[in-house]
Parts: sequence; structure tokens; C-alpha cells
Amino acid sequence: MIIRKNISLNEEYLKKLDPLMQKHNGNLSSVIREVIDLADAAFQDPDSVKRLISGLKKEQNLTAWTLFWSLKNLTGRLPDEEFVQNIIGDDIYSISSLEKRLNDIGGEIYWGSSVKISSDDDRLPKNVTFTITGKNPDMNRFLAAVVALFAAKKHNLGVSKVRSISNPFEMEMKRGENEWALKSIAENFGYMDDVISELYKKPEFWNTIINLYVMMDYNMVAISRQFFDEILGEKPSPKTTTAIERFFGCHINQITLEDLIKKMKVLYPPMGIIEKIDVDKESLIIHHGLAEPLAIKKIAMMFVELLKINGQTYSSEVNENLIILKRLPDVSRIFIRLTEDLKTKEIPLTEYHRYLPKMLEVLKNMPFDEKLITSLGCKFGEMIIQKYEKDNAIGTWDAILFVRYLEEMNAILKQDAKWDIIGGNVIQGKIFKCPLEKDNDIINCTFIKGITEGSILHAFGEQSERIHKKYEGENGFCEIYVAF
Repeated sequence: MIIRKNISLNEEYLKKLDPLMQKHNGNLSSVIREVIDLADAAFQDPDSVKRLISGLKKEQNLTAWTLFWSLKNLTGRLPDEEFVQNIIGDDIYSISSLEKRLNDIGGEIYWGSSVKISSDDDRLPKNVTFTITGKNPDMNRFLAAVVALFAAKKHNLGVSKVRSISNPFEMEMKRGENEWALKSIAENFGYMDDVISELYKKPEFWNTIINLYVMMDYNMVAISRQFFDEILGEKPSPKTTTAIERFFGCHINQITLEDLIKKMKVLYPPMGIIEKIDVDKESLIIHHGLAEPLAIKKIAMMFVELLKINGQTYSSEVNENLIILKRLPDVSRIFIRLTEDLKTKEIPLTEYHRYLPKMLEVLKNMPFDEKLITSLGCKFGEMIIQKYEKDNAIGTWDAILFVRYLEEMNAILKQDAKWDIIGGNVIQGKIFKCPLEKDNDIINCTFIKGITEGSILHAFGEQSERIHKKYEGENGFCEIYVAF
């Protein structure tokens, strides 16, 4: 039975009802019904209502501040789907009904949030924009996470953009594949879920690790046990791919070069292996942060090997701050393949001279690039000296051993040359004739210099001093000094 009564209220009482009037869009009947419900609850437990009113009047409100603290510490975590379903309910089938429900929720006493939604279709939206305004940014973000998860499940909407400088929180969503939609929501609102889950699983472990990283100012390196084992075992090419393949869930040769570089930039700096990677046209510039010259050289070789497994051929230049990896042209890739094929053949070192003219013919098909051709010569020279080491069981090089090696190199390169030890750690060489350097061909000359350079670097490292002079004229010759 409906009883119609006239109600007289002065300005003081109307002002008290203003929040409820806004909530019910000016519908006084709805306001009165809610007031009666509140009064009924108060009659059931008067003391609890008194405590609630008393608490709301205080700034030191336990309930409100506990809520604020909780939401602040939930940043980066998605609410459970069951939680979202219980909040929003099963009877929401349109964007307009969702907006009304969200405003009913946001109008609750501690939230003080309002939601404005615009979409291209009320029931089957493809593009939707949510604007959430409220007194607390953490509340706004959490409400956005609730909305996003519901919209993904209900309409296959994913997050395309979020903006949150302070207030309001704006979120754009668009329809897409369900997998993409859920991934976009996890990236924007659930990016700490896996991390927090692992922290709870092994709190003692992560307490120790995190404190160690902090105490070491994050100057730590995280590598796989297999990689560590191979480094300790002094394996020439330790497996650098394990971490990146496990992290991204695919074999490295299944990744495009562009994606591989992106993944390297994401993964290797936090691992502590390098500081950062920049991309400049066809080159990768690696800021390594290392101090030991041999370590810098080895990390450069590791990246060259990593890219090689991906099907790419790069050369490396190193200095005390940077490693520059330069993508090689097709001709140089063919040359490197020839070098690698030769390396696998079990032939005497003295037979290598038969292959050099063929390799120099390949190099003539590429434009002159002094650094590149020198680096190719270095690779060939390193291969030769490694073969010599193996054949003669050499562990550590000295001046006598190196001069003996260079004299045998004269036969391989068909050079007329003389090498002498002129000091304890200083070697002098004079090359009077080099048949491979036909008519002063600059490519051949640069490549032969690279062979010598590669041998010296392998034997004595980056710290060795090298001087190479060429004297022109009818009786011209090359003079080389090596100090180590």
C-alpha cells in the first residue's frame, strides 16, 4: 500500500540530504527510502551507527585510512575475477547500465568517485573511453582495474591508452582478441602480480637477494647456472642464449632481428651484463660498464655469437666505454663462412696459403672499408694463431715463441720478412715483399695488416702497443713494432 504524505523540510535538512540527492539524481523518493533503510539499520544496532558517525567526523579515520593504504599497496595488482563479478553483478548488459552501476559504487561513503563513459555503441562497443574522477588517485586506478577486467570479459575490450597525471584517471579501450585484451590489462594493471606471488612463495630467498642488490647498489650480474658453469670451464663460446630463450619462450633463431634487439634491450641491462643498448642504423652501440680489457673483448664476442645464432653477422669494435657491433654486408658474410669452413678442415697450417687468394678475390667485390677489412683480417689471423697454438701445445706466449710463429707465417703468406727481438718485450719486423699485395692493392694490404693485428691481439691482448709504418718507393717496405 502506498501512502502519500506531504513532507516539510527546511534548508538545513535539505543540505544534509544533498549527497543522497546527487546520488539519486534528484529523486527525493529514492532518497527517503535510503534514509529509512539507514534508520532501520540504526535501530538494529544503535551503538555501531554512533561509532560510524563518530569515525567519519575524524580525520584519523581507521576505516578510510586503512582503505587508502591498502589500495596504494595494491598498485600493479589485478583484482580477482570473482571479486569483480561480485561488485558489478550479473545484470549489466550495456555501457550505460555499467556507468550507472559504477557511479552507485563510487558514490559510497569512502570512495567519493564518479565515472563518465563514452562509447561508439551501448551494447556492442568497439571503442570506449572511461573517465574516473575522485578524491584519491589510488582509488581511481583500482576502480579502473575493476572496470577494465569486467570490460575484457564482457566485451573483449583491451586497454589501448591510459592517462593519469593526478586527477582524473582516463582509460581508452578497444575491442580485440581475448588473449590480447587480457594481456593489455595485465600490462597496465597487473604488472606486479607475478613478482608479488614469487615474493610470497620464497620470502627468505627474495629478502636476501633484494637486500644484497641494494647493498651492492645493483652492481650485480644475474646469469644462468649453465652459462656460469661454461664460463668457469673456460668454454670458448659459452651459451648466451639460455636466459633470453627461457624469458621469452622461444628459440633464438625463431625471433626476427628487430624483435631480438628489443628483447636484448629489455633483458640484458637488468641482468647486469651490460648497462644499455642503443641502435644507430645498422649498428648496435653497447654501453658495457666493464673495466678489464679482456672482459670487454669477451662480452663483445658473446654478443657477436648471440647474433650469429640468430642468423646475423656482425663485427665488433671495443673501447673502454663502448662495444660497437656493426652489421656486415653480404660479401663479408660469405668471407666469414669461408673462414669458418677452413677452420673445420684438418689441414696443415702450411697449406693455408692456398686459400688466401680465393678469399682476397671475394673481398674485391665489396666497397673499401678499412675498419671492416681489418677486422676480417683479424679474424683470419686469430684463426691461424689458434691453429698454431693447438699444433704446438702453446699455453702462454712470449717474444721467442711469437717470433718463431711469425717466421712460419712468412711461409704461409709467401712474404720476404725478417723479425727480431730488440728488447725484453719488444719485437721488430720488416716486410720487404708480400706477393699477396699485388700492385699495392689497398684491400689486400689492409687485410694482410689485419692478419698480423689479429695474431698480436690474440697472443698479447689489447694492452700490447703496435706501430705499423709503410715506406714507399722502389725499395719500399713495411716496418712493424710490437711491445707487450
